[in-house]
Amino acid sequence: MNRSALCIKMLQILNAHDFVTKKELAERLETNPRNIAEFKKELEIAGYMIETTKGRYGGYRLLDKASLPMIQLSEEEKQAMNDAYSFLKNHHDFLSMEMYRQSFEKIQSSLVFNHHQSDVVYRGRNHFLDKEIQKMIQLCEQAKKDSCAISFEYRSLRARSYQKVEICPYEVLNIQGAYYCLGYCPQKHDFRTYKFSKVRMQNMKILKKHFTRDLDFNVNAYLGKSGLMKDEPIEAEFLIYGENAVLYAEAEMGVNPTMKFDSDRVLHVKTLFEGKMKAMQFLCSLGSSCVILSPLGLKEEMKEEIRKMAQNYL
Repeated sequence: MNRSALCIKMLQILNAHDFVTKKELAERLETNPRNIAEFKKELEIAGYMIETTKGRYGGYRLLDKASLPMIQLSEEEKQAMNDAYSFLKNHHDFLSMEMYRQSFEKIQSSLVFNHHQSDVVYRGRNHFLDKEIQKMIQLCEQAKKDSCAISFEYRSLRARSYQKVEICPYEVLNIQGAYYCLGYCPQKHDFRTYKFSKVRMQNMKILKKHFTRDLDFNVNAYLGKSGLMKDEPIEAEFLIYGENAVLYAEAEMGVNPTMKFDSDRVLHVKTLFEGKMKAMQFLCSLGSSCVILSPLGLKEEMKEEIRKMAQNYL
């Protein structure tokens, strides 16, 4: 792709998003990050106003959204749109499905775009989002849009009663099918995550308190690589036997796992878990087909957990 085409593509990306980091632009354009600043200069010479944010998560924001000509989609891009529509239609916990459908139909009507069923068969989770949870998520989204604080009563996993919480909502997250609110808690002077749940959360209200969003905020600084939790990492080594060895050789276990077969039905795994709880939950799920090799502390904790489990059935 030549320099002019890269500049136009960069403009399209900036026009489609509120803010894009330099790293993401370089990856999307498949070019050296040093070239991004040069492309920015050329776009500014052409009359586009681009705001720069410096720092570790620095990037660009197009100040005045441009009216660009509709670019024809390739056959592969059309197929990807069809696949996405079919995938989301079968995942009932996608909160914005109706709005996505309307947007998809508008794209269809403005392009030569014949929608057909995806060649891939998708089967999503069967349960639907509860109406009360949907209402709480929508309240949180509205507060985020208006830069207003919210309050609600919340009961954490270890708490026996509800506590009143007041936060500035920054992001609504969907992690492995569950919805969470990531917000700044003035009382704790830190960002906290709260799960949208009928059991844990109740009486949500939008307050008449406005907040100013931190421009340096980056959601990835508060998330783990494999899920919601960002905890003390544990490097674990273990063996998986039998049918599970074949099954889990096809799966992602932890972060950056390395796997090899010691024999036909013995899988040797080394991986990084983001927190002890996540490690214990996964290793317990393997039952008797797993043996922990290291660390010894995790192995001893697993023995104690197995002893407690056995007592429940005696």
